[in-house]
Amino acid sequence: MSSKTAVATVGTATIAAVLLGLLGVLAVNRPLTGHPDDAGIDHPIAIAGQPVRLLVQLGIGAEKQAPWNGSVSVSPGRVLGIRVVRAARNATIEANTFRVKPARVAVKQPAKGTKKNQSRKKTKGKSKSGSATGAAKGNKTASPSFRLVSAILAIDLDAPDSASVEIDTAQGRFSFVLGTLSEGQTKTFLDGQASVERQPAAIRLPSPTTEDDHPTAARGPDGTIWAAYVAYRSGGPIIMEQVAQGRFDSLVPKNHGDQIRLLHFDGKQLSPVGAVTPPRRDVWKPAIAVDGSGTVHVVWAEKRDGDWDLFTRAYTPGKDGKGSWSEERRVTNTPGNDFNVVATTDSDGRVWIAWQAWRGNGRDASLRVLWRRLGSDRTGMNPEPRGNAWWPAIAADSNGTVYVAWDEYDENGDSGSYDVRLATIRNDRVQTRWITRGSTYAARPSLACDPQDRLWIAYEEGDANWGKDYQGSTPEKVGIRNLGAGLYVRRTVRVRCLVDGELKRTEADLQDTLATRLKRNRSIPRLAIDQDGGVWLFFRHHPLANGGGETWHSYYTRFDGKSWSPPRQLANSSNLLDNRPALVPYRDGLFVLHSSDSRQRTQNRDQDDLFVSILGDGDTAPPRLQDAPATEADAAPPVHPGEPQTVAKLRDFRLTIGGRELRLVRGEFHRHTEYTAHRDQDGTLEDSLRYGIDAGRLDWMGNGDHDNGFGSEYMWWQIQKIFDLHHHPPRFVAAMTYERSVRFPSGHRNVMFPVRGIRPLPRLSNKQELLYGTPEEGAPDIKLLYRYLKHFDSICAVHTSGTNMGTDWRDNDPLVEPIVEIYQGHRHNYERLDAPRAATKATQIGGFQPSGYINNALEKGYRLGFQSSSDHVSTHMSYACVWVEDNSRQGIIDAFKKRHCYGATDNILLVVTSGEHLMGDEFMTDQPPSLTVHVEGTAPIAKVHVIRNNRYVYTAEPGKRVVDLTFTDADPLPGQTAYYYVRVEQADTNRNLAWASPMWIRYQP
Repeated sequence: MSSKTAVATVGTATIAAVLLGLLGVLAVNRPLTGHPDDAGIDHPIAIAGQPVRLLVQLGIGAEKQAPWNGSVSVSPGRVLGIRVVRAARNATIEANTFRVKPARVAVKQPAKGTKKNQSRKKTKGKSKSGSATGAAKGNKTASPSFRLVSAILAIDLDAPDSASVEIDTAQGRFSFVLGTLSEGQTKTFLDGQASVERQPAAIRLPSPTTEDDHPTAARGPDGTIWAAYVAYRSGGPIIMEQVAQGRFDSLVPKNHGDQIRLLHFDGKQLSPVGAVTPPRRDVWKPAIAVDGSGTVHVVWAEKRDGDWDLFTRAYTPGKDGKGSWSEERRVTNTPGNDFNVVATTDSDGRVWIAWQAWRGNGRDASLRVLWRRLGSDRTGMNPEPRGNAWWPAIAADSNGTVYVAWDEYDENGDSGSYDVRLATIRNDRVQTRWITRGSTYAARPSLACDPQDRLWIAYEEGDANWGKDYQGSTPEKVGIRNLGAGLYVRRTVRVRCLVDGELKRTEADLQDTLATRLKRNRSIPRLAIDQDGGVWLFFRHHPLANGGGETWHSYYTRFDGKSWSPPRQLANSSNLLDNRPALVPYRDGLFVLHSSDSRQRTQNRDQDDLFVSILGDGDTAPPRLQDAPATEADAAPPVHPGEPQTVAKLRDFRLTIGGRELRLVRGEFHRHTEYTAHRDQDGTLEDSLRYGIDAGRLDWMGNGDHDNGFGSEYMWWQIQKIFDLHHHPPRFVAAMTYERSVRFPSGHRNVMFPVRGIRPLPRLSNKQELLYGTPEEGAPDIKLLYRYLKHFDSICAVHTSGTNMGTDWRDNDPLVEPIVEIYQGHRHNYERLDAPRAATKATQIGGFQPSGYINNALEKGYRLGFQSSSDHVSTHMSYACVWVEDNSRQGIIDAFKKRHCYGATDNILLVVTSGEHLMGDEFMTDQPPSLTVHVEGTAPIAKVHVIRNNRYVYTAEPGKRVVDLTFTDADPLPGQTAYYYVRVEQADTNRNLAWASPMWIRYQP
């Protein structure tokens, strides 16, 4: 048996073990009561009667990093807790005392020879995931200077307005009466060096052994509140001593997974009721509703037998506090994943649900929104869809009407846009209408009905030509233009009101209210109506002016009929961008249940815990409304006229070669999201999937977040799960991938697995001799990566090879590193220094390392196929095009291993063959090497180049869209193996490109 065969055998056995771990451990049917390993919140928690949060800044305007160590006291009352929001390193909290200093924030300085420093200073050492962040010795980057910013503490109190608060610090003491601060008001002390702002507090619901997330809540007929959430139990630590020896068992977690649990809030305390599901399951966001009899219904998505379906279970409260559970019941059983369920109760006390699902097969498959009354077999579905449907929302009024909203992509439109659509369901009759209709991004609706049965609709609005050709903020450095918009460049939230069939907006301008305080993006709207008719709007927003770090908070504003209140930050709400608080009307305000991991960025996140806030309302008047502006008139010119037809031709194309029929699938696996974001510009993980499925019209895509969330097991679990939910081959393959980063000269790489369930590989060490090794011997860390990839039958690809994130090609293993990212939309072409879109020292983005250009690797004899992916921010100009026998996770890896692929910046068809051999092949011939080239461009083809052994040996200038030509080497190299590859250049605005993987041909006459 050859060594290659042995590796494949080991890999197959390992993959089987991974699948058993996922399908066997998580999906085993267990009894639904009495779990000895139940997780989550396990005791009643009193909700403070007068919770208050103080946001305290210390060291405002400081010129020296002096200590502000001190303590806080309140009388009467008690300190519930202190949390560091921002401070210098090594800040500590103990009981009512704190030790903090002002924080240092880097200010970029221009690098020598450039206007702006494009390289961020990296701190030597290791991140929480073990990722190397330091540059190798001799790798120079511009050094930043620093400025001081105040330390910020969040102090939670349970105290009346008459209480006196005293804060004693090393720089002075100050005190105030709590009632002298109204919510949202700020007072300064110590000659302006300190300030205090009052906010509503959030009460933590501690659960030390689980990540508690995805809360949902509903009010029962008796006014009490019921809530459900997901508790994730970890699979245990990665054992690096074993991993370093090539034993990778701990990278496949065992005995881990989700459990859905139920809570009850009686107005005084929030109590655990019990487990809705067994532990160690694979579930997705639950929904909850209480029917007219007081029975609580929980509905959720769960993966079983390879498919995601909906399940439900009911809890009937008992007078003695000991309620009864129903048996679990399956709600859906149609092929295709069902997920993102929402629920409401109609005026007759019946529970309704709506959800998103894949329906159909092959190219006709699409994402639909469905709805059903729970207990009925009659299902509705968005009628006459113009494209994929996303983000279901549901509400019911007091007059028997149920509303379902979603957003829908314009699949056949050239510009590509999302619009919000509404279904009105009454007496089993369904009517639909568009809430928005235009070329901008309008998505993520939220619904709520007020006491007068007006329907309020919030949605998110973004750019026209969303997800089309976009590089980022520096297209001039690449020599191109931004023709479209990125995924998260400009985003806000809007509110409409449906009154007697007419769309209205508030006379008070919501945008003026939001933009006054919150300049950056605003997204993920959530609506609630309090019992007085006040309209509450919650949304997510990055709190820092520069957008640095993966931290977003919930903010809220209330419309009292006349004006929108100034937006306030929800306490303890830092988390990912896509975080959805549960909102329930309660007494004279709202009950808010949300999750937070107390992050400033993903790398310093804590575990997710649940928090409760009780928010009070104010006066309410009849709403002042006016006609909403029409949205049909904002049409934007398309970037790619006829794109749907172009992509259809690519999907229809079949290549028969070597007795096999191959199809072309286009995708990428280097796309960052909110998990490892680029300054609040990458958008949500769902945005990336919307791009892949809709705007990019891709056939497959993988996640490119660093270590799937910098090594956090829960972040990895979420990313792989969300991709799995959207997996519907062959229409769309959600690949299992991540980025593993070590700086030059070792290199950043993107990893691809054939199955779900394998954790990212930590760095071997932060010692330079292990991370980087030597040019002659290579890097021990990368050699460990190759062992890991062989063990799991997986592959990787170097990216941005000619930057400070690249490599000098000291390492390669053709079995597991068969391809390279030749181009990325966010930066440059790393083919060779004289190629189109190549970087120079003056135009580099992320550093300039000429030894990392790919021609150097080819000259070393490496066998590397070509692909292109986006990285951060960029869209619609990076395609990894793969010739596959079947569009599956394994099929894509198999084709990449053969290097049957090409990279492109547009939807260009490129076929390069030599007899029965395809691009990427290595073979011998007794005839002068010959290439047959077929190109179908999106514009006239300006040039077709053939490069042999780093030299141009042929150039054609056809000047037409469809090109067929044959190149025969007139000066072959007898007895030698030469590599040949083709580059195509178009004659359009951005002179789009395509690169065929090389062929290695030995001419033996």
